[in-house]
Amino acid sequence: MLVSAVENAAMSWFKSKVTPVEKLKNSKPDLVKYLNEVGGEALVQKVAEEFVDCLGATKKFTDFILEFMPEPPEERPPINAQHSWEHTDIEKSMRIIYGHRSKALHGGIKFPLPLCNPPKCYGNSFSKKPSGYVTEAYGAVWIAKDTPMLLHTFEYIVRYSLLKWWRSMFSHE
Repeated sequence: MLVSAVENAAMSWFKSKVTPVEKLKNSKPDLVKYLNEVGGEALVQKVAEEFVDCLGATKKFTDFILEFMPEPPEERPPINAQHSWEHTDIEKSMRIIYGHRSKALHGGIKFPLPLCNPPKCYGNSFSKKPSGYVTEAYGAVWIAKDTPMLLHTFEYIVRYSLLKWWRSMFSHE
C-alpha cells in the first residue's frame, strides 16, 4: 500500500512536469517515430493521451522518491546496519521494492519476508536493512541484494517524501 501511495502521488506530480507526448517519446521512441510516419502528430498525441498512465510506472515511482527524499534519520545504527542514503543506492532499492510489489500484485508472489522482519535495536536507533548475506525462513531463501531495506525504513522514506511533496504544493501559492 505504501508503493501505491507513492504511485498515486507520483502520477499527479509527474503529469505537471511532462506532457503525454514527451512521456511517450521517452518510453517508446521507436513507436513515436512509426506513429508519426503513418498518422502524424495527431496520431502521436491520441496514442500518448490514451496510454500516458501506463508508461514508465517504475521511473515515476523512483523519480518521485528521489525528488522528495527525506534526510536520513538523526539516530543512525552501526554502518553495517545502515542503508546508504546516496541517490543511486536509494534508486536501486526503490526499483527492487517496486519489483517485489509488482510481482506480489500481478503474479501472486509473496513479498520477501526479510523486508517485513522487525529491526534490530542499537541503543536509540534501529537497523535499516536485514542483517547478513542470506535470510532463510519457511523453506525460502533470500539474498541480501534482493532485500535492500526493512519495512520501517521504506515507510520512513515514503512518509517523509509524501510530506515534502505536499509541502511543496503549498509553497507555490
